[in-house]
Amino acid sequence: MITMVRFRTGNTQYCLAVDATRAVRTTNGLLPLPQGRRDVAGILPGDPPLTVIAPFGPGGERVLVVEAAKKTFGVLVDAVTGLARVDEADIRPAPDGQDSQLISGIIRSEGELTLVTDPEVLVRRL
Repeated sequence: MITMVRFRTGNTQYCLAVDATRAVRTTNGLLPLPQGRRDVAGILPGDPPLTVIAPFGPGGERVLVVEAAKKTFGVLVDAVTGLARVDEADIRPAPDGQDSQLISGIIRSEGELTLVTDPEVLVRRL
């Protein structure tokens, strides 16, 4: 069993291993990063400043703080919806057709499809 943080962006539900998450913040104070990469939404002031990426699309009022590959960064989401315990055997293979393999698997539960993302893939968006 693995514990996942569930979050929503647009009409889609996603999840990420809780072991890679550090906090949930608001977007208050989010500053644009001049000439930032396509997926970079901006930075949140702090010591050190937190780079926030938006791999699931623009918008969102929450930032899921993630740590991967010895880097801490934020992921822009609409809402963090809770925790779920998932049997790893219930995670189906990722869908075909992705450019950068952002989605590493799929879970179907209670009639809803949840897309699994990998923190190691997210950190490469920085």
